[in-house]
Amino acid sequence: MRTASFLTAGLLALSSVISSPTPTRVQHRTSNKRAPPAGFVYAEDGKFKVDGKDFYFAGTTAYWLTQVQTNADITKTLDTIKADKLQVVRIWGFREIVGETTADPATYTQQWINGEQKCNQPGLDRIKFILDEAQKRGIYVQISLTNNWAPDFPANATTKFPLGSLSNSFGGIDTYVQQTHPGGTHDLFYTDETVKGKYQNWLKCIIPQVSNHTALFAWELANDPRCKGDDSRTTSGSCNAQTITRWTADTSTFVKTLDQNHMAASGDGGFYCTDCAKLFPRAAPATVSGGSVNMVGKRGGKKRTGYLTRAMVLAQIKAREKAAYKAARNAPGAKRSIRGSWSAPVASFKRLSSRQDSSVGPGYDGSYTIDTEDIGNVPTIDYQTFQFFPDQNTYNANGQDTSGPPPGGAGGANFQATVQAGLDWITNHAETAQAFNKPTIMNGFGLVNSDSSGSFVPFSGTTVAATSSDNSARRAKRDQAVSSDDQQNTAYGSWTNQAVNSGINGITNYQHGESGLTGQDSSQGHSNSGSDTQGNSPDDGYRISSQGINTIFSNTGQQQMDKSGSDSG
Repeated sequence: MRTASFLTAGLLALSSVISSPTPTRVQHRTSNKRAPPAGFVYAEDGKFKVDGKDFYFAGTTAYWLTQVQTNADITKTLDTIKADKLQVVRIWGFREIVGETTADPATYTQQWINGEQKCNQPGLDRIKFILDEAQKRGIYVQISLTNNWAPDFPANATTKFPLGSLSNSFGGIDTYVQQTHPGGTHDLFYTDETVKGKYQNWLKCIIPQVSNHTALFAWELANDPRCKGDDSRTTSGSCNAQTITRWTADTSTFVKTLDQNHMAASGDGGFYCTDCAKLFPRAAPATVSGGSVNMVGKRGGKKRTGYLTRAMVLAQIKAREKAAYKAARNAPGAKRSIRGSWSAPVASFKRLSSRQDSSVGPGYDGSYTIDTEDIGNVPTIDYQTFQFFPDQNTYNANGQDTSGPPPGGAGGANFQATVQAGLDWITNHAETAQAFNKPTIMNGFGLVNSDSSGSFVPFSGTTVAATSSDNSARRAKRDQAVSSDDQQNTAYGSWTNQAVNSGINGITNYQHGESGLTGQDSSQGHSNSGSDTQGNSPDDGYRISSQGINTIFSNTGQQQMDKSGSDSG
């Protein structure tokens, strides 16, 4: 399928970059925008707007909403979300079925048979129903169009987690690759013209059907796109952050040819690449004085007006180490050594600050093959996104170039460091959004606690982490210390307060928990995976079920509502 005809003139210049062996600057082009229709959400001057009024929100992810037993279960869930003062619900707008199936036609959107794809209208009709019902309640729907995480589920895994119950069991990027090039690498999704053409076939199927719907918040190109997929998939070795940025630019431009009414976003996890050359460079404007906490840990300094730099991140490391040393020195039971210095349960700040290690960790050095700043500056990307899942990724700017959370997990002795890493992550993204004058959404975040650890399945896996024996990374999770209920409350409260106070435009938790749904019952004709036999929504270790957490997010929703409605021009 030919795609070049759909690219705007500003992005045709990208073709020379794609074939170039070295990074080349791509000129930033200002998109020609027309006035949005009444009631539609749009981005302007670093904010979301509806009919000229500022729109801040708290939201939730209910990826499973298309998988429930009945339409009444959908309306019940939306009623709960409305009551919790959450104004946006994020759903998976896709589910891939491979081969013949007896599944409920309302629960899948695309079927693959012998490598050929077919759009499934009953599944799209259910999405339309969700949009219609959301509009009645004043809720917007953010639709994710595919998922980076789509591992192969063995039969013994689907017994506990039927396909469509876990967020990574809907199909996704690897489905396109394996149906087009069996045995191909994950990153072919971003570079192979045939695979990209089949993804565009899917976009042409779903987008025009709802492009005029007011309740649609935006199109999310993919959930958490990366060069690497689940642990069993390999990469070609040639995929990097610029590969994902090029794909994002091309795909968002294609989306705009199908729908000029709605926003488009990458859906990336917000990982930085401080030393990466930019395809969409932005010259920093003049420095603006401000009173927020500076990136280097000083108060009342100057706001960042350009890219996050390695020096800034290293300054954060130093500030965090200094604070940890001071806290340990003043902790009850801290003792002086013979030489008079403090003996603390952390390494000496003096020794740490004089080290030669200048690494900033995978959240900032491009290891996750995402450059969120370059993606955010793509002209056809309307807003920026970031996520925070410390039980699965490393966000601590601690100089440890690891591929997962700190040793011992995100809880236990690491809990305070996890909380601080989240606060830094939120602050960094708030200042990135302000510097680039685009709104941003904390697009999904969660922390596994002791009650939910028995259901925790990593996005790249198919079995519960605490008992899995897939590989060494899974085995290490067995001994991981998870957060307690009180710690989870503390973390969520701290992160949401930071997001509100930092001006984050949208704060979306992961994931909504619903009870009282129609339980699975094969006598109904289909036993769908959107609820269990007791009528509870799916749980991958992040389902929100405690009243305390619900209250935190309801309060966050109210705070965001209180900031909305003004006309800032």
